Amino acid sequence: MTQSRGFSLIEFMVAITLALIVTAAVISVFVGSRSASQATSGLAALSDSGRFALNYIENSVRDSGYMACSAADHTISNLNPEASDLYYAPGPLGLFQPLGGYEAAGTSPGNSYTLSTTAGVLGNWNPSLDAAFSTLPSAGMGAPIVNNDVLVTRSSATTNQAVYVTAVGTDNFTTTGTGGLVSGQVAIISDCAKAVIFQVSNVSGSSPGAIIEHDIGGSPGNKTAAFPSWITFSAGAQVTPLQTTVYYIGVGADLDGALFAATVAPNNSLSASTAPTSPIELAPDIEAMQVLYGVSTTPYAQTASEYVTADQVPDFTQVMSVQVALLAAGPAGSAALPTSATTYNLFGTLVTPPIDTRLRQVFEVTIAARNALP
Repeated sequence: MTQSRGFSLIEFMVAITLALIVTAAVISVFVGSRSASQATSGLAALSDSGRFALNYIENSVRDSGYMACSAADHTISNLNPEASDLYYAPGPLGLFQPLGGYEAAGTSPGNSYTLSTTAGVLGNWNPSLDAAFSTLPSAGMGAPIVNNDVLVTRSSATTNQAVYVTAVGTDNFTTTGTGGLVSGQVAIISDCAKAVIFQVSNVSGSSPGAIIEHDIGGSPGNKTAAFPSWITFSAGAQVTPLQTTVYYIGVGADLDGALFAATVAPNNSLSASTAPTSPIELAPDIEAMQVLYGVSTTPYAQTASEYVTADQVPDFTQVMSVQVALLAAGPAGSAALPTSATTYNLFGTLVTPPIDTRLRQVFEVTIAARNALP
């Protein structure tokens, strides 16, 4: 009779040990593959977000000062002075300033701060943020975050097709269409040799044969219904809206920092729920922004002599270039947990994020304000 024989205790223990070794190896490969996948996808997301944000700002700065077919230094204003400077912001000599900005308090080069998602108030910036910023959310998505600089660009609206003048009246133009212009909107008329900023008082008719009026009244309103006698326009001149865009770091949809763009509406508001909506989240997970302005201190040199913060710019018509530094973050798990906090340098301003597993990178660029250059 054959006797049945099972595994001995030693054989059983050896089998379990081998199984554990194989299992550990499989788990190690899985964890390594997962970590590599997270790091790769995190780096891709970080790079996309940072580069897209810089590209958007670059295009806006380069377009600033483009006044239909004219330039900022050939532009005068027919607008009344107003408490809000986002509409027009004349410089010390009354000239048009295509760029503007606000310096976050305590964040100039040589200073340091810890990342935050705390919403700020007007006085957290130098100079104090324009009253129009009060129309932005004070908390939650779209609220400006402290410790981040604010950049302002102004130019002819690039999203609107220019309309052309077919006849000129005392206080109006007959044009080929409305070009998206509405009553109360600030606009530009240009014949490539000169340009005038004015406020549209009324739009009537349609394409072709629309009538754009620029009478007195409204806010800020026009100084005079008729332009000065020494400024004349004829058929062929272009009329476009003046677009003022504000770039800032705000609370994103995921409650982290994000790059936002807000466009000044005809009622001098930065918030709009109907098209075009404002503010718009352009790039998520942009946690910090620092901006420096290249100022030409030598008359007619048209080259940046020094880079300064917004509160140190005496006249933005002197700005020849802009330096922008952004701190972008990848998703959680895209980096190993560090043993201590990492500090990032944004043009001399040191920024310290929390200790977490998010990959981070600084993106920097120097942008020529080409419409201020020869």
